[in-house]
Amino acid sequence: MERERNREAAEFVVPELVGDSPPWRELVARLPAVAASGLPVLLLGETGSGKELVARALHGLSPRRRQPFVAHNCGATPDSLIESELFGHARGAFTGAVSDRAGLFDAAERGTLFLDEIGDMPVSLQVKLLRVLQERQTRPLGSLTSHAVDTRIVSATHRVLEQAVGQAGFRADLYFRLNAVRLRLPPLRERGRDVLQLARHFLAQAAARAGAEPPLLDPALAERLLRHPWPGNVRELANACQFAVRVAGARGAVTAEHWPEVPFALAVAESAGLHAETRALEERRLSEALRRTHGNKTQAARALGLSRQGLLKKLRRYGLRDAAPAGELDDDGAAD
Repeated sequence: MERERNREAAEFVVPELVGDSPPWRELVARLPAVAASGLPVLLLGETGSGKELVARALHGLSPRRRQPFVAHNCGATPDSLIESELFGHARGAFTGAVSDRAGLFDAAERGTLFLDEIGDMPVSLQVKLLRVLQERQTRPLGSLTSHAVDTRIVSATHRVLEQAVGQAGFRADLYFRLNAVRLRLPPLRERGRDVLQLARHFLAQAAARAGAEPPLLDPALAERLLRHPWPGNVRELANACQFAVRVAGARGAVTAEHWPEVPFALAVAESAGLHAETRALEERRLSEALRRTHGNKTQAARALGLSRQGLLKKLRRYGLRDAAPAGELDDDGAAD
């Protein structure tokens, strides 16, 4: 079993990081140095933006590439089981524990452990993870003895961890331990014509699985893809390409009739054109800035590069004048 695991690890290949947009190229250019550093890495990005892909690339570019890469989604495991998953358990530790079981730290020994959605980890477990990172030792659930581990941690989240720290939802000491290197993945809507390059890549993959030649991308559909806001990011695009080839049966060329149906709200946004998309993006950024600053309009204006009066004018335009919690005092000490 150990020999087989190491054999598979030795064949680890750096995944293809498709894209030529400036924000994506800037990210990719940083990966070799970050991978070689051996430091913990925190990946920030929206759901579906490719965080696990980048984590795998970091592993494949690192000196640990011949050892295992293990991925775990912290939000997909019940709180009652996540400690056993990470650290293992001893026989009799709980009902059903009929034998000793190694945890993911052991499975990733001398390799990389990717902890996705680290912001969803229960606070009680954050304490134990911090201890492992500090002492480089882990103790299985129900065991009285600890043993050394040598595992690099790459973590990821779509949450704003600084905000979670401020609200006592995430431990500050663990945040700073994980945040030795911080990489932000751009959402697909910020990557310009990477959308088309990725679409052709995913269509070719889907066609290969179906035993067909890579289809062309119809120009009218390509324009539609460039206008789409991609709330599901790269994952949404990959799924749509799979649907077009393997469900809708696209061959030769992929047109709008092969593309999955867009939810009504997104279809309306697309048909309204660039103005509506720009308006929606601006409205979203205003709301996010107010949320991050807890309704403090002076701080929100500063973060957005606006004057306070300019911010108030935009809030009135979008009907966001009362976006802050009702009755909350603004920075000038008066209720806003």
